[in-house]
Amino acid sequence: MTEETETKKKGPSHIAYQVRDGEGDKSYFNRIGSAWPHKDGQGFNIQLESLPVNGRITIRSAKDRVKDIKDHFQESGSAGMASLQPTSSKPRSRNDGSGMER
Repeated sequence: MTEETETKKKGPSHIAYQVRDGEGDKSYFNRIGSAWPHKDGQGFNIQLESLPVNGRITIRSAKDRVKDIKDHFQESGSAGMASLQPTSSKPRSRNDGSGMER
C-alpha cells in the first residue's frame, strides 16, 4: 500500500469549499474537495472535484465542520434536519454538459 493510499484511508484532515457571498452577512459553502496532510507535516495533498468560477477556495478543518453541524443541531433541536434541507420549491434543470438542459 502506498503512503498516499494509507493517508486517504484515514480520511481528510481538511475540507475545500467554494464560498459564495449571499445577502447581508450570509455565505454559502459548497464542498468541492478534500485535503490530507503530508507525512512530514510540511504540506497537503489536495483533491478537488470542481473548481470555482471566481477562483476563491476556502480550506477548513474537517473537525470544524463536524463541530459546526453539532452546534447547529443543538441550537435548532428537533427541527435541525429540516433546516438543512433545501427550501426552494423550484424544480432544478439537469445539464448533461452538451449545452442542452433536460
